[in-house]
Amino acid sequence: MPATTSAKRTAADVMTPDPRTCSVFSTVLEAVLIFRDADCGAVPVIEEAKPVGILTDRDVALAVARFPSLQGVPVSEIMTRDVVTIPADTRLDEVGARFAGAKVRRLLVTDEAGLVSGIVSLSDLATNGERRGAGAALGRIARPGGQHSQTLH
Repeated sequence: MPATTSAKRTAADVMTPDPRTCSVFSTVLEAVLIFRDADCGAVPVIEEAKPVGILTDRDVALAVARFPSLQGVPVSEIMTRDVVTIPADTRLDEVGARFAGAKVRRLLVTDEAGLVSGIVSLSDLATNGERRGAGAALGRIARPGGQHSQTLH
């Protein structure tokens, strides 16, 4: 990683590049296999190459009560639809503010064409020298009440 100051670092410096994705027609089982194989807890959901949602391990866990036979259910039935995206050149202080403002733990990074180029998690900020920003964002995310994006739709 280039030697840059924290103020100049961007989402591109800390993101996981080229995350595995699934389509709105993928089954929950297919997405869970991506969780396993890619050792991740979130998969961007795309339609016509653009992000339309995100499926998290939490979404799957909460859906078990709603769908006793969850394996064949399309991810579009349980994904979080209000996906939050940021451009790759977003400064890390702005990334922390987006986490807090949107009350999410993951942001999709998109390129100029709106295609997914990466994913940034709250822990990516914390493990890349942005502990204060990550802590402030987590404090706002964890605050009870208000709209949370990782709920069943």
